[in-house]
Amino acid sequence: MLLVSSLVIGLALSAVQIYLLYEQQQQEIETNHAILINLSKGGATNAAWSLDSRLANEVLLGIIEQPGIEAAEIRASLRNDEFQILGQQQQQMPTYDWLSEWVAAEYFEQSAQISQTLTIRNQQQVQDAGSLVIRFDPRYEARKFVITAATALLISLLEASLIGLVLFFLVQWFITSPISRAATSIANVDTDDLHGDDQEPIPLPGMHQHDELGQLITHTNQLLDRLKISHSRLKHLATKDPLTGLANRILIKDFLANMIANAQRSSSMVAVIFIDLDRFKYVNDTLGHNMGDKLLKYVSITLLRQIRDQDAVGRLGGDEFLLLMPTKAVTDVINLAERVLQVLTKTITIDGYDLQVNASLGIALYPNDGEDADTLMRCADLAMYKAKEHKSSQWHLFSEEMKLKVEESLALETALAGAIKHNELELYLQPQFAVGGMRLAACEALLRWQNNGEYIDTQKFIEVAELTGLIGDIGQWVLEEACRIIKHWGEQAVPISVNVSGQQLADEGFVEDVIATVKNAAIDPRMIEFEITETMLMQNLEQSHQRLTELREQGFRISIDDFGTGYSSLSYLTQLPIDALKIDRSFVSGSQQSAIVLETIIALGKALGIHVVAEGVETEQQKGALIESGCDVLQGYLLGRPLPLAKFETDFLAQQEQTVQDIKKASL
Repeated sequence: MLLVSSLVIGLALSAVQIYLLYEQQQQEIETNHAILINLSKGGATNAAWSLDSRLANEVLLGIIEQPGIEAAEIRASLRNDEFQILGQQQQQMPTYDWLSEWVAAEYFEQSAQISQTLTIRNQQQVQDAGSLVIRFDPRYEARKFVITAATALLISLLEASLIGLVLFFLVQWFITSPISRAATSIANVDTDDLHGDDQEPIPLPGMHQHDELGQLITHTNQLLDRLKISHSRLKHLATKDPLTGLANRILIKDFLANMIANAQRSSSMVAVIFIDLDRFKYVNDTLGHNMGDKLLKYVSITLLRQIRDQDAVGRLGGDEFLLLMPTKAVTDVINLAERVLQVLTKTITIDGYDLQVNASLGIALYPNDGEDADTLMRCADLAMYKAKEHKSSQWHLFSEEMKLKVEESLALETALAGAIKHNELELYLQPQFAVGGMRLAACEALLRWQNNGEYIDTQKFIEVAELTGLIGDIGQWVLEEACRIIKHWGEQAVPISVNVSGQQLADEGFVEDVIATVKNAAIDPRMIEFEITETMLMQNLEQSHQRLTELREQGFRISIDDFGTGYSSLSYLTQLPIDALKIDRSFVSGSQQSAIVLETIIALGKALGIHVVAEGVETEQQKGALIESGCDVLQGYLLGRPLPLAKFETDFLAQQEQTVQDIKKASL
C-alpha cells in the first residue's frame, strides 16, 4: 500500500514537472525564434529592397541549416500590395514516432510558422521592403519534449519507488510486524480458558514500550486480565443458580446427560425426581420475596443433605428443583423420595415465623421412561403434576399410561406443524342473529383440523399450539381466511368474529400484522371482530388496553368472550374499548341464580352502551328469556350449528339475501 501510494504521489509530481517543462520549452522556442529573426532580418531586408535573388537564397540557406526548420522564403513587396518571391528553401524532414506526431498536433502546432515584415528607413520614412517567412516542423520540438518528459517521469518514478520501498521496510519493521504479532497473539487467546492461569499475556516489543502501540498492548493485557475475572464470574452465573448456589437448568441437564452415558455403559438406571413446593407461593405472597428467598435457600441445603456424592441436585427456577440419582434399584429411589418428603413437611422457623412447606414429587427412570435428558425431565414433570392431583406431599412414578399421553402429544405437535402447509385447517362459521327481526347479524369463525381423514379435538390441538408457539401462525391463517371469505361475499358480507390468543395479543407486531393483512385483502376493518377472554385480558391489563385501543382506532370491533367466568368488573369495562360482551353459555343454560346473573350482565351492557351476545342458546325457552331480558344478539345450536363455508352460504347467507329481496318487493 505504501509502495502504491508513493507511486501515485510520484506520478502527481511528475505531472507537475512535465507541465513546467512544457512551459519552459515554449519559452525557449519563442526565444530561439526571436534570435533567428534578428540574425536573419538584415540580410533578408537588403535582399528584398534590392530585389537580389542571390543574396536572398544565401540568407535562406543560413536559416534552413538550423535544426527543426522545414522551409523558409523571402518575399519582396511590389506595388499594389503584390509581392515577388525572391528566394525559397526547404529540406526533407525525418519520420517521427506516433507519440511525437500526436504531441506536435496537440501542443506545438501554434508555433509551426512565423512571418517577419521587412522594413527600411529612407529619408525619415519607413518603407515596406518585403517579408521573411519561416516554417518550423512542430514534430522536432515535440520529439524533444517527449524525450525530456519521459526522462523526468522515469526519474520521478524511480525516486518514488525507492522512497516507497524504504518507507515500506521501515513501516513493516517498526509498525506492521509488531502490530501483526500482537494481533496474532490476540487471535490465539483461548476464550474458553480465560479463567485459567496458563494464558500468556501479549508480548510487548522493547522498541514500543513507551509509544502508542506499547500503550495499546498494555491496555489490551489489562483488559484480558479483567476479562478473565469476568469470564470466571459469568461461567459461575451461567451454570449456578445465583440465589441457592445449586446447579441451574443448564448444568443439571449436563449432569443428567453424563449420568445417562455412564448408566448406558454399566446397564444401570438413573432416577430423575422433579420437586415442586406446594405452599411456596403462599409464603411469597404473604410474607414477601425476602422470606421466599430464605425458604428456597433452606430447601436447597435440606436437599443437599439427603443426597450422596454421586447424586446431583439443581434448581430449575421458581420453586422447582431436580434430583438426579444413579441407581440399580427402584426401591432406593422411593426411599430417597420418602426422605425428601419427610424433611420438607416438617415445620421450620425462619425469622420467627413457623412455616409449613409441602412438596409434590414426580419420578422418571432411565431407560424405562426415556433415553435423553429432555424426555426424562418432561416425564418427571408430568408425574409431579399427577402427584399434585391426589394431594399435597405425595410422590408419583411416571407410568406407561402417561407415556402414551406424552407420545400422543408429541405426535400431535409434529402433525400440527404441517397442518397449514398441507391445507388441513378449515374455518366453520356459526351464525349470530340480531334479536330485532332475528336477522343474520354476524358469524363466528371456529377452527377445525382434519388430519388423516379424522377431525382433531379443537381444545386439544389449540393447547398444543399455545405450548409450542404455533398459535401465532395459526391465528394469522384464521385472520387471512376470514378476510378472504368477506372479500368473496362482497355486498352480502356480514362481520366475522375471530378468537385471539394471549400469545398473539402479547406479540409486539400483532397489531401491525393485522392491519397489513386486512389492507392487503382490501376489506373494511369493521367487518372483523376480535374475541378476547377476560382471563387473557387481565394477564396484562395495560398491554391489553394499548393493543385493543390501536385496533379499535383502525375500525376493528372488540368483544369480550366468556364474560362472567373470569375477572368481571366495572373498572376494566370502562377502561377498555369494548364493543360487545359475549355471555358464557354456563349462564344461559344454568340455574335460577345464573338467570339473575344473566339479567345483571345484560343490564350492565345496556348501561355502558355495549352490545350483549348470548352464546349457547339451545332451547326456545332460553331464546325467549334472553329476548325478554333485552339481549342484543343470540348464538347457539337452536339457531344454527357451526357449518363449513359452502353450507353456511346456502343455509344462512342465501336466505338472508332472499329475505332482503322479499322485503324490497313487499315495499313496492
